[in-house]
Amino acid sequence: MKKIAVGFKPAGCIIQIEAGKTILDVAREFGLSAVNLASPCGGQGLCGCCRVKVTGDHFSQRTKAEIKSLLPEELAQGYRLACQARVWGPGEVEISPQAAGEVQFLEIQGLILAVQPNPPVASYTIELEKGSWPCSQLAWQEIKNCLATQYDLGRLKIDPELYREKCPVKLTKEAVVTVREREIINCFFGSSSPPPVGLAVDLGTTKIAGYLINLESGVVLAGGTIVNPQRVYGYDLMSRLSYALESEAKYRRLNRDVIDSINHLAANLAGQAGLGVKDIVEAVVAGNTAMHHLFLRLPADQLSRAPYLPVVTTSVEIKAREIGLVISPGAYVYVLPPVAGFVGGDHVAMILGSQLDRTDKVSLGLDIGTNTEIVLCYGGRMRSCSCASGPAFEGTHIRHGVQAVRGAIRSVRLGRDGLEAQLETVGDTAPLGICGSGILDAVAELYRTGVITRQGRLNRSHPRVRLSEMGLQYTLVPASKSGTGKELVITQQDIEEIMLAKAAIATGIRLMLQAVDLTCKDIQEVVVAGAFGTQLKVTSAMVVGMFPNLSQELFRQVGNAAGAGSQAVLVSLAERRRAEKIAAVIEHLELSTMSSFQEVYFSSLTLPPLRNAE
Repeated sequence: MKKIAVGFKPAGCIIQIEAGKTILDVAREFGLSAVNLASPCGGQGLCGCCRVKVTGDHFSQRTKAEIKSLLPEELAQGYRLACQARVWGPGEVEISPQAAGEVQFLEIQGLILAVQPNPPVASYTIELEKGSWPCSQLAWQEIKNCLATQYDLGRLKIDPELYREKCPVKLTKEAVVTVREREIINCFFGSSSPPPVGLAVDLGTTKIAGYLINLESGVVLAGGTIVNPQRVYGYDLMSRLSYALESEAKYRRLNRDVIDSINHLAANLAGQAGLGVKDIVEAVVAGNTAMHHLFLRLPADQLSRAPYLPVVTTSVEIKAREIGLVISPGAYVYVLPPVAGFVGGDHVAMILGSQLDRTDKVSLGLDIGTNTEIVLCYGGRMRSCSCASGPAFEGTHIRHGVQAVRGAIRSVRLGRDGLEAQLETVGDTAPLGICGSGILDAVAELYRTGVITRQGRLNRSHPRVRLSEMGLQYTLVPASKSGTGKELVITQQDIEEIMLAKAAIATGIRLMLQAVDLTCKDIQEVVVAGAFGTQLKVTSAMVVGMFPNLSQELFRQVGNAAGAGSQAVLVSLAERRRAEKIAAVIEHLELSTMSSFQEVYFSSLTLPPLRNAE
């Protein structure tokens, strides 16, 4: 097969590729962060998000999908969709910051739980009787003898990998040994050794959040997030599952991408704390059911079709090295149990992290994302469901939608007549696009000021509404005030995307209440979790009918509660058992099987009367 050279900017690299591949194919194959293009639709040419600028005459002709998605001026400037443009000869590809996957501002803050540390691992300092041995076998036996005599820890086994990693032929007279249950999983020789540390991971569809924690004190030593690289294969879980099921090689690629990312995150966090990555002796992972299966390389075919059954609904403990995580050689990974096909271990962690399992109120918990999980706590019981709210709240499928990058509009307030707009952006810079909380605000404000109807239709007689080649649109930011030099608009299609997303969540809430013979008036608390849930305005969510019309005092926005829950499970065996109990007692409700589903959903597609939302 003919090889051709293609340059990528701003990465500054030249890649030899096979002729006929799409630019998106190259991004997936080489996995370079600079070319990690967003492709919410899985490369089908539907979302228009993978815009790139090409230079050269050796690219395939524009497709109908590109002509539909790109503006005439963009086409004239050489913009293409990476999933559509095939490379037939030398050329250059420039990727904008909005398309790349490494520039996002991600929410990592969560609740701080007062959890008494009781980790599954413990460190023991032992005094050795000898300073050297003729062979390592005798040294390890001496270590076991010391643990038995000094700490009454008998009948211990040693992780076989330690024989390769550690070679205690000549030792000092002191060692620090890490024991998990009845197994020695790590050992340090000499008077100085790092504290036992663990890694808690919230494995999300869009982001991966990690926390490095001192297991003895419970202190968080470092925290951070990275973009989930699997978004190259689609923002929604079904697109990723479909890709994984195309071949074993593609499944391995999805799995490898997320494992590599967690390894990269772990190394960064360890470096921040002044530790080595192999000092991490325990890990906990919480993710939705699809991410759970892709992480563990479990069969995924049954997740892609009704009734969407997970392979396992109990917790999993596995050696980190068996799944490719590069931490302490004997470390284990504890993976929180999923509940159902679209209610995963991250939902369990969210309930634990926000203390919803301990409430005596009628409480509603919402973890809003591409797939929104809802839990209703009432009378000592918990019932959960999921709803496909879609990626609109991540800025996807929105004409000028972006992730929460610098310059993203995150808050919108319109004057009474809808003519003047007060905007807040991430980083307080000139607006480049609009993220989830901003688009929700914008739709609420357009409705409040009469620019759109209850059906979400733009009023074409409004001064800032005009008809373009893309249909009706409202000018939110004129070109003179935009950071891109082009006007930023809210299109009729954007509004419809938000209407669909909010209807899915509203339907889930109404059907959950209906199933247990409760109404909105019975709700005593609403817990809103997740990065988007932290940033959104509760008033805007009520105006559009996504949230029930309740007193704002009943709402509690708790940040990354799933991350907080995974931290608690990492440092405490008691919290681990608590998480397993939560997963076991949750009653799952499959919304699509309810007779009133379609009626409730279609009624949620309109906006509520303003007098009921103000």
